Amino acid sequence: MALFEQLSDRRSLKDVVKASVTEPLKDIVDTTILNPLKGGDPGGLNTVEIKGKIILSKKTILDLVNLGTSVIDDQSDLIFSQVVILQLVSVDAKADGQPKLSDKSNLEKWVNPKKSLSENLNAGDDELYGITFRVPKDFGEIGAFVIRNNHPNEFYLHSVALENISAGVTYEFPCNSWVYNDQVYTDDRVFFTNKTYLPGQTPSSLRAFRDRELMALRGNGEGTRVAYDRVYDYDIYNDLGVPRPPLGDSKDFPYPRRCRTGRAKFPTDPKSEVGAIGNNYVPADDNFSRDKNSGFLAGALKGVAHAVVPTISGLFDSTPNTWDSLNEILELYADGLDLGQKLADTGDAKDKAQLVFLDTLFKAQGDDKNVLKYPMPQVVKKDEKAWMVDEEYGRQTLAGINPCVICAVKEFPPKSSLNPQQWGPATALTEKDLEPYLEGLTVQEAISATRLFIIDYRDIFMPYIERINETSAKAYAPRTYFFWTSKGTMKPVAIELSISPTQTKPASNRVFTPPQSKEDKNYFWKLAKVHAATIDFGYHELISHWLKSHAVMEPFVIATHRNLSKLHPVHTLLLPLYKNTLNINAIARSVLINANGVIESTFSPGQYSMEMSSKVNGTIWRFDQQALSADLIARGMAEPADASQPGVKLVVDDYPFAKDGLEMWDAIYSYMGKYLNIVYKGSDSAVQNDAELQAWWKEAVHVGHADKRNEPWWPNADSIKSLTDICATIAWIAGPHHAAVNFGQYAYAGFMPKRPSECKKLIPEKGSKDESMMLEDPESWLMGTLTSQTATTIVMTVIELLSTHAVDEEYQGERLNDNWTSNSDIKADLSESSAKMDALQKRLEQRNTDPNLVNRSGPSKVPYTLMYPVSESSGMTGRGVPYSVSI
Repeated sequence: MALFEQLSDRRSLKDVVKASVTEPLKDIVDTTILNPLKGGDPGGLNTVEIKGKIILSKKTILDLVNLGTSVIDDQSDLIFSQVVILQLVSVDAKADGQPKLSDKSNLEKWVNPKKSLSENLNAGDDELYGITFRVPKDFGEIGAFVIRNNHPNEFYLHSVALENISAGVTYEFPCNSWVYNDQVYTDDRVFFTNKTYLPGQTPSSLRAFRDRELMALRGNGEGTRVAYDRVYDYDIYNDLGVPRPPLGDSKDFPYPRRCRTGRAKFPTDPKSEVGAIGNNYVPADDNFSRDKNSGFLAGALKGVAHAVVPTISGLFDSTPNTWDSLNEILELYADGLDLGQKLADTGDAKDKAQLVFLDTLFKAQGDDKNVLKYPMPQVVKKDEKAWMVDEEYGRQTLAGINPCVICAVKEFPPKSSLNPQQWGPATALTEKDLEPYLEGLTVQEAISATRLFIIDYRDIFMPYIERINETSAKAYAPRTYFFWTSKGTMKPVAIELSISPTQTKPASNRVFTPPQSKEDKNYFWKLAKVHAATIDFGYHELISHWLKSHAVMEPFVIATHRNLSKLHPVHTLLLPLYKNTLNINAIARSVLINANGVIESTFSPGQYSMEMSSKVNGTIWRFDQQALSADLIARGMAEPADASQPGVKLVVDDYPFAKDGLEMWDAIYSYMGKYLNIVYKGSDSAVQNDAELQAWWKEAVHVGHADKRNEPWWPNADSIKSLTDICATIAWIAGPHHAAVNFGQYAYAGFMPKRPSECKKLIPEKGSKDESMMLEDPESWLMGTLTSQTATTIVMTVIELLSTHAVDEEYQGERLNDNWTSNSDIKADLSESSAKMDALQKRLEQRNTDPNLVNRSGPSKVPYTLMYPVSESSGMTGRGVPYSVSI
């Protein structure tokens, strides 16, 4: 700590006020708060003036965590306006090698005399403050500043801009962090300019600050984390609630790591941590400042779970909890859901964050805030019946919310990895089942022509079907076959629904095919599509959405903060990819994916949801196949292009997700590659010799994804090319992949009959009494099969929120603030990327007007906009690709 002795005088404002009773007030102010230049240089002959602008947000009165602050503490703001102190750090060290520091200076006009006491203490809005330094003329370039907050409450520091007026030099500091009372920190808080350095190029005066900052962010792996901590560390998923098995560090349940909180263990289950409801720890640097940003949406999710979900559940206690007709569901969008007195009686709804959310979710001013309004989902907005059409069902495998699972069929009949003695025959499908729908082709001819496709969930779900069916949910393990028609549409041609054996019944595989004439109603086929769509929705939420974007990203976030200094240019490159991810993941573990949470309560996999997610992570997920081009090749949906054409060639050209996504992938890859070439000056050895970078990637793989650390497919960060592959893949996972499976959820799944989250009945056996009942009143049978009223409205409420863009979203090719870097070459690289994204958006808009591209909108007339790079506004727009998993 000798290095930091110059930065002592760590007395809190409370101590100063108490000391004023016995000590002369002026002496305390001079030595502890102001510390002006003594003697010094009154004429300014040997010093220069540095003027600064500081943007920060004080906590509002409703946000204060220190509500016990005494009156004298509050009034001390008026007594001492100098409660936030800064010291500048030069990039040049002193002759003895120690950092060169300026004298202390303080924020000017912390208290605004034009505002009331309450407004001054709890302003809440972004506010601009001034600061002035006088430093020696030979002070040198400013590389950092140390800040000390002597106020009892924290504030959010957005940015600092300094200007040496005489030299015409400016320094920018993008801070974006909470700054707590100085007493909570072991070391002083330091912020660096937006000028970055590779580790070996760090100026001598900043080296120790760089190293100690990383040490502070790593912590010691001990203790319970609290709000002011900035520590990033790893833990397994042992916080989902008992009796759920911990996920991670397990051969049976492998999983990516999460951010460690250090909460207490359950007395009855020492392996499991007490849930996150009371402690959603997120490192302070990852928590955002205001209600109307990404963090607000994440917090609103908790408000939904704690206030709205119980209220909705209570509404249907005294009803059959099933829908009477499709019209009743459609009326829900016109009339809304009247929460009435139940909402007023829900104590949790009085919490400010929840009320803010409810007021935001409910529509135009003047609406009854007791009525939960649902917008009409796009899938039924222009045609209420188009969702029933087989071509629309197939189109959404290419342009819906789960367009990343369909595969080209390589062999027939399908095989299974499960033991047939335990799970029954692999299939009951025959070529005769398919060939009436293949336009004269045999199955083998359709496979050779790459016109036969499949979505296969059988082996994933089969081991869980018996257990699921013992609950109120009823499910099958499905396979669905699709044929690429001569009209250029993806049409479903067969659905196989399998049930695992029970003590009284053997395993079964039931095959359903479409009606071959308009007169054939074939209700069995309609019910088969409903059941297959239900399982697809569950897989979408648990695997395509949660696992393959949220969960796998968290270790990269943690490893970056622990190993790549904020001075590192790769940290600057990756930082936008991580915005709000730890925050939304922590809240999801407490209300969405936890035991008895929203997912378990409303989706077919129920209590086995996260366990299944773990199994898929262990058997299927691999980092080298997460980039879109690699993923498409692995699924047989694309082939490597020939030597004259880089990239890949789609086997189905009118595949909106892939077609649009490949162009976005190319733009992201180009941006990343140019950035890294600038940073490392085209030198692969510079990449290999970068100690921070190598530590980052090693830890991300060996600790963050420890259960898969020995897999041979992990790339090495040993060249600019391999590092570009790594960074672009992370960027794809966090940005376009997540956008594709997230922001269209309400548009495509907000009408529950199209995509139920669970089913309540199995399909009747032919010749049974149930078949007679179904044929007598098909709509009533369907309503009894579909998701309950409670689950329907809960899922609709949640996915509307998840489909919403925040006002502070950062989209591909954009940055919200110009101060993110000082490197002109890197800024030019972003400008080029921005131009590419603008051009891409125009091309995608034109594609959506091309009548020959029939899969761009389909029978439901929902244009595919999820790969549009930018959304012109916040809210549920169905377009815009943020950099990060922000919601």
